[in-house]
Amino acid sequence: MAKVIMLIAALIFSGQLQAEILVIVNAQNSVSALEKKQVMDLFMGRASAFPNGQSAETLDLKTGTPLRAHFYKILTGKNEAQVDAYWATLIFAGRMSPPKQLVDEQTLIAEVARNTEAIAYVTRQALPKNVKIVTELPSHE
Repeated sequence: MAKVIMLIAALIFSGQLQAEILVIVNAQNSVSALEKKQVMDLFMGRASAFPNGQSAETLDLKTGTPLRAHFYKILTGKNEAQVDAYWATLIFAGRMSPPKQLVDEQTLIAEVARNTEAIAYVTRQALPKNVKIVTELPSHE
């Protein structure tokens, strides 16, 4: 039991979970900054376009990824299971489709670099010139 508690503590306090989260879009996107609420509205399906009216395609990490769980906790205050249950309800009602899930951060960055409508989140890192940061979420609030 002590090993399990230590493992959980190690995960909670690991650098990846505590890293600042960057919300990124394609460099050609005219949006230069987004507020946390605007990001939440996009990733929770309450909005399907950026504030300027341009269509938005939200990109997510696959379920079970520590960064995904941390992103939604910081963004919404909900854990990953609660977010997945929220989306299951919307899907069942036929109202929305959840963000497209990709395998890792590098795949997210590559898709944002390719797609002018894409929005995604990654940990702080060197980014290519064809993506830009529109929001920075602190590691905890």
